[in-house]
Amino acid sequence: MISSHPERTRERVRLLEDYVRANLLAEDGSFICGSYALCRASRAGLPFHKGQMNHVGRHYDLEVNGSAMRIVVLGQEYGQARECVNLAGRSEMLDLSAKAGFRGRNPHMKGVTSTMRLLLGRELGEDEEGERLFDGHVFDGCAQVNYLHCTALEKPRSKDAHGGGRGNSSLAMQRNCAPHFLRTMEILEPTVIVVHGLGLRSWMANALPLPPKGEIAEVVEIAGRPVDLLTFTHPSAGGHSGWWGTTPRTRYLNETVAPAIRDYLRRRRAYG
Repeated sequence: MISSHPERTRERVRLLEDYVRANLLAEDGSFICGSYALCRASRAGLPFHKGQMNHVGRHYDLEVNGSAMRIVVLGQEYGQARECVNLAGRSEMLDLSAKAGFRGRNPHMKGVTSTMRLLLGRELGEDEEGERLFDGHVFDGCAQVNYLHCTALEKPRSKDAHGGGRGNSSLAMQRNCAPHFLRTMEILEPTVIVVHGLGLRSWMANALPLPPKGEIAEVVEIAGRPVDLLTFTHPSAGGHSGWWGTTPRTRYLNETVAPAIRDYLRRRRAYG
């Protein structure tokens, strides 16, 4: 049985908005991050898009069979030429992606869809019914978080382009965003973080103490609480994972992602 506590989520969003307005994106829309000049200089000459905030779904505080389940799906950066997007603006972007239907989404968001279906104990597929959550969409049941709040792109890109371009972040960007990422996690208090991108796990070490050898399934500690960490390749990555976000039938999705998430759910049920 799945239920949600939207009042708890609203309080988290309020706390996150307070943090964002004080440290990243002011109420008037100006980007006020103290590290911006250093980060911008570290990628001088490349297209650079600042102030890209995260999405927190209105049903983020889920309860599954009596146990709290708070899902963070973690990506690297927007990969898009959008600037100074607040929390509400990012949620509007996710809402548009939800309304586009599975086939209308880019490979990354298709991968997020499949991830959420699995985490909610559903079968993979492209049907709308499997994407519903209460009165909305499975995207309402997670926080879609990017580690970086700015995107440095390898090539110029239209803000209306479908999907994300290839990011080219610097070590300075990865280090400087670590405190913002950590504070976001402290506010959201996830029970599980699903990492989309093997390299992204190493970025997280700037903010969190991680086990030295990365496994698909690990447990990390955030603010004194254990958090399950599941790390996969990016849904739009090629190579051995074969663009696994593109359809529900890809090999990596069915042979790596799905078994790992189902194992996680079994462990979760066993320990209550």
